[in-house]
Amino acid sequence: GTGRIEDTHYLGNAQWDYCREMAILAGNYDESLEQYLTINKEIYDHAGSRRKGFPGGPDLYRGIRYDRNHEAQSWRVLDKVSIINSQSNQH
Repeated sequence: GTGRIEDTHYLGNAQWDYCREMAILAGNYDESLEQYLTINKEIYDHAGSRRKGFPGGPDLYRGIRYDRNHEAQSWRVLDKVSIINSQSNQH
């Protein structure tokens, strides 16, 4: 049967190779796409490292905002101070 788009998050870390494979099959894979995927993976890994390891744990990581600069192949966290303050207000 066909998959549901809602279930694509189950790919986890396999999503990057899957995207590459789909781009190659479509003839759209190039260095620019690779750079885009690389930055996306870095941001994904950063957000994942902020997740608590148990169901129902604090989900403050969802509020982290990122600024990405494709040309510079970089990214940074925005509003770090407000994130820290909101975490301290949870206690």
